[in-house]
Amino acid sequence: MGLPTSDLNKECTGLFQPTGEDAEILAGRNDTKFSQKVRNLVAHYTLEKRGYVTYDRSSRNNLHEITQQGQQCLTENLEVIEYLLSNNFAYDDIRSSFDNVSELTERKRKILTYDENLMITEGIRKNRNVSLYERSRQLREIAIQHYMVNGHIKCFACTFDFYDFYGEIGKSYIEIHHLKPVFQYEDEDIKVFWRRALQNLIPACSNCHRMIHRNRQNPLSVEQIKNYINSNGRFVR
Repeated sequence: MGLPTSDLNKECTGLFQPTGEDAEILAGRNDTKFSQKVRNLVAHYTLEKRGYVTYDRSSRNNLHEITQQGQQCLTENLEVIEYLLSNNFAYDDIRSSFDNVSELTERKRKILTYDENLMITEGIRKNRNVSLYERSRQLREIAIQHYMVNGHIKCFACTFDFYDFYGEIGKSYIEIHHLKPVFQYEDEDIKVFWRRALQNLIPACSNCHRMIHRNRQNPLSVEQIKNYINSNGRFVR
């Protein structure tokens, strides 16, 4: 069973949710710039050359079928793909990350992921990769220690402090927001990775974190959240 180009285009658009220039309709065409890129995968034989798909040009529907090699590539990178497509990153960050993943896959360099969502609901651990959970938990703890001052850690957006508000039960509690995708290369020194990762991690209270991710197509920046808070008279210190 194959997939025609029109359906491939529709599926890719739904998954990636292109914005900006890539979402604009090309002059004199019905295609967006993004859908044209998908069509170019066919026109330039990009996936066929890598052995990931076959494309039947003799068929009226021009069906794409994934090969065993393509299936293996997806399986090997499934954790990375799920991370990029389920964490509400900005489209440009998803696009550039997939470019990086593609390059590293060609170089046979394994990527380890970290998932901010795993740390929001502890129960998810039962249904997800234990190694992924442990990596994410450890990175969260590193970030909390990095941002904690005198036992207190505040939301970067609204300055809410769980310890101040709830007392001892709120001590050291906060969610950690990934500003951009966080990857570790398997052969990378862990301390080097932590220093690099901390540049893209910030503490956020549960409310602000949910507001940041509310619109998948357009996740908000911390500055935008601050502006919303200030414009409604809830001034951020």
